[in-house]
Amino acid sequence: MAKTGSSQNTKQVVKWAEALAQLVSETQMSELRLENGTQSLRLRRREDGEGPAPLRQEAVPNRSIPPVNEDFGTPVNSNYVGVFRSSHPKTGKPMVKAQDTTESNQVLGWVECMGIRHEVVAPRAGTVAEVLVDDSEPVEFGQVLLVIQ
Repeated sequence: MAKTGSSQNTKQVVKWAEALAQLVSETQMSELRLENGTQSLRLRRREDGEGPAPLRQEAVPNRSIPPVNEDFGTPVNSNYVGVFRSSHPKTGKPMVKAQDTTESNQVLGWVECMGIRHEVVAPRAGTVAEVLVDDSEPVEFGQVLLVIQ
């Protein structure tokens, strides 16, 4: 039993490290450092500009591990500056809350700007992982309102 949990944890760490290496590769950053207590991770772009250095074999003990299909979520951003309204205008109940299932293009709330309501719609079907903005809270353009997994 302990081996299965350890194997699953190793798979998640490998997937996480690969995602971070891809982030360094796709952006202009030269180095990424993450520290959490006694654990740390450091990714550096190679001098020839070809992206981060490849992972060493000892960093990934078993290369035959199949990729983990983990969904980190899709952020739902505000396209306007205004006030986020998550409650239904007639009932006053929240349109969605954490752990609610959503469908693609479902209205999740509104951003009210100069008296005009602009709908916030789900970009895909899924489950609301987290609502990051409270009802009637001011929001900025591009601010993440909630996350769908």
